[in-house]
Amino acid sequence: MTLTTRRRAIYTGLAGHFAEDELLALLALWESKYADKPPFALNEFLGEVAATTERKLERAKLYRELVGALTGPLSALLPDPEPLLHSWRQRMGMAAPLRVGPDSQARHTFEALSRVLLNELEAELVPRLRRFAAGNLAGLSAANEQRLLVRDWLEQDAALEPAGLGLEQLRQLLNLLYIGLCEYLGPVIADQRLSQAVQQVEALHLAFPPRKLL
Repeated sequence: MTLTTRRRAIYTGLAGHFAEDELLALLALWESKYADKPPFALNEFLGEVAATTERKLERAKLYRELVGALTGPLSALLPDPEPLLHSWRQRMGMAAPLRVGPDSQARHTFEALSRVLLNELEAELVPRLRRFAAGNLAGLSAANEQRLLVRDWLEQDAALEPAGLGLEQLRQLLNLLYIGLCEYLGPVIADQRLSQAVQQVEALHLAFPPRKLL
């Protein structure tokens, strides 16, 4: 289970018990101390939750709901709260914990690949491709907050990492850029440009291979 999915599950399990700021504070606690621990650490996390909250918790019920969210279908989970968590951390003056998991590695590779793709384009095509992708984000399987952050990345060259996109979302976004390339360059040249970009990024020997984004 990816970090994104686990975060969604913890968020879903906690959401019915806490107001937003307290909920995000607890989610930040989980991500910084418990996200990389095995499932049985959930009790330890709940112990810390009980110690930090000022009201009485139905701990057994909360535990069952968290386990249910972690083991249930993805369709039952709330959208990834990473954009909300990012905004909360900014307000609190906190930095996000350093992550080197698969999703983070995939995002690093995606940014390298997209940078190569854009850098190899004719200068006048770059803003057109960015606008094309920004105008077609409705098909991206992401929360509204994530889409807004992706739009900022496309239109204002803002950082993409805060959007917290998972592998499938990165594939969708790359496909959107590819469709734009096909629109402006034709499918043959688009294929060539994408293949060349993949080869260039492969030469960087990043932890996440660029071909896994295709």
